[in-house]
Amino acid sequence: MSMRVNHNVLAMTAHRNIWVTQNDMDTAVQRLSSGMRINYAWDDPAGLGISEKFRAQIGGMVEAEKNANYNVNLLATAEGALSVIDEKLIRMRSIAIQSANGALTSSDRQIANVEFQQLKSEITRIANVTNYNGLQLIDGTYSASSEQTTSCLALGYNQATTTQGANTLKFHIGANNTIGDDYYYVNLGSMTANALNLDDVDVCDTASAQAAIDYIDDAITSKDTERTFIGSMVERLQNTILNLQISQEAATQSESTIRDADMAYEMMNFTRAQILMQTGISMMSQANMLPSTVAGVVG
Repeated sequence: MSMRVNHNVLAMTAHRNIWVTQNDMDTAVQRLSSGMRINYAWDDPAGLGISEKFRAQIGGMVEAEKNANYNVNLLATAEGALSVIDEKLIRMRSIAIQSANGALTSSDRQIANVEFQQLKSEITRIANVTNYNGLQLIDGTYSASSEQTTSCLALGYNQATTTQGANTLKFHIGANNTIGDDYYYVNLGSMTANALNLDDVDVCDTASAQAAIDYIDDAITSKDTERTFIGSMVERLQNTILNLQISQEAATQSESTIRDADMAYEMMNFTRAQILMQTGISMMSQANMLPSTVAGVVG
């Protein structure tokens, strides 16, 4: 065998292998401590690009789910107010039926009309003060135009549209920006006494009371249509939330597969690197001792 002292190639080889092993150990430690397989772009450039898109989608879905929950709360506020208005209308109808009876005197009807008018005023007050986060909900601020509510098809269905207007609420409940899929616009009807055509209604005489019954029936129908619309929208939003949760789980699983570290696999790599580091240092020590044997030959 040749014996040289100027260049210890065996030591150089051992040093190079130790350097590779050290990098492997550093990578394993980093992944084990962070739980991430990709900590830097150079760990997996292609995987990083794909996982970043998944992370953006997941972030969007998380916020979209929050938005949908906010919208459910908004509609629940409006529905709660309508349930109170419902009670007022039912009471007003009872008063109208009572006043339409000929057994009552004019004085009786005058007394009944006092309560009737107060209930009507309360309906308007409730409609004017019902708000969510400062947004007036059922006072007509976000009511649909008359053209949108003249047909059976338009009732309810067209109140959730892809058409933006000054009197619409935008519900952004998707992770992207496609109209109709990720967001749409909602109208909420006005529930004031004026909007329900009750402003000039009274029960001062039997004829007025008789007419009041029909007006109140129409008002109840309008109120029921609005409550049905709100209920159906909440149902849609709840389904949207469920779908977002399922999509978020699937996207998170995909992102995790790409980006997260397999702890058992990384521990195996770390153990392997530890053993190689120990043996590498031992071999480098042996390689460094080889040139000293030349002295024995020369001597």
